[in-house]
Amino acid sequence: MDKSESTLNKKKPLIWKGESYEKVLIIHNHDLHGAGFCALIIYALNGIRKAKAMQAIPVIDFNGNNTLYFYDSSKGESVWAYFFENISPFSPAEIIRWLKTGEIDESQVLYIDSEKASKDHQNDPDRLATFWAWQRPKNPEGWMKDKRALGRSYIEEYVKPQASIQSKVDSFVSEYFNTSFIIGIHIRGTDFHYAVPTSIKSYLQKIDELLIKMDTNDYQIFVATDQQQYLEIFKEHHGGKVLSWNAIRSNNHIAPLKFDEFSGYRKGEDVLIDILLLSQCNHIIKGAAAVGELALWFCHHDHITDFAIESDFVRKQYGQLESAFSQLNVGNKRKSILRIYKLRDRIIRKMMASWVGRNLSVRYSWARRLLRH
Repeated sequence: MDKSESTLNKKKPLIWKGESYEKVLIIHNHDLHGAGFCALIIYALNGIRKAKAMQAIPVIDFNGNNTLYFYDSSKGESVWAYFFENISPFSPAEIIRWLKTGEIDESQVLYIDSEKASKDHQNDPDRLATFWAWQRPKNPEGWMKDKRALGRSYIEEYVKPQASIQSKVDSFVSEYFNTSFIIGIHIRGTDFHYAVPTSIKSYLQKIDELLIKMDTNDYQIFVATDQQQYLEIFKEHHGGKVLSWNAIRSNNHIAPLKFDEFSGYRKGEDVLIDILLLSQCNHIIKGAAAVGELALWFCHHDHITDFAIESDFVRKQYGQLESAFSQLNVGNKRKSILRIYKLRDRIIRKMMASWVGRNLSVRYSWARRLLRH
């Protein structure tokens, strides 16, 4: 037996969903310093979409090197597997091992170029997305509906939350969702910057309109938010009818995913549980941020108030962007203090937009703390 016959006999069968494949596509998180939890889901789903086009098996490799904010060594190397069942039967470690043993060769292992992945994340017209980017669609409402339908089909086929997380969601619903009309709210504060933010006043007005339309006092409001001040305001207006998951929240412009004092797993689980609980609500009020839209991908009704349609992508370079916390003055800062917040935020953003800032942030935890924004 010659060498080629020996290699052929050793070749690893690549089977997925009952079909044989010749290749695998390794899916990474390419936004090392900026990707929130929802962005990871979108990267994974678009990776699956590309794998299908390449006739390859998707293998998600979100690990401690490329998924800094949600990695938790106590939970293992696969960040995706902390929260969801694996999409393919193979792990990245197995692929590496098979390459070393010759059971597969390098031509069978495909990767997405980091620069191309970043470009496609905002520009590929066929991508899965929760909001448009540089090119505003001619029909924003139609664009959102089409992307929602695509997202729902991918979620249904490929994304199943881990049983331990789903159990927490089911228990919360059973214990606290006690009325026939539950309004789900997602309102993003802190560092939200890529679209025009919606003020809490608009949310409160819409709730009042809904309650008049439904002619009911038998309601509850589930609030998913990263901003502690927002939750307190909803409680001021609706008291004990307001429900929330005990998630990590911020009282300033820094998003909870950047808090070092909490585990990566906790930060990711909080977001996923908020998404899943929102999906159980009878009517969802959301803005341009991703959590509210992803909640709609996990459910099959279209009882929605979508402030995203009224918003738009902010067409500025990263160093010129401004957080929702500052734009809406969530903390009710004096003008002089607010100017300092905005100046500090802009300086740090410009630093993070540079090669030096990005690399320092990826390499060192002290740099991530210093450059938090």
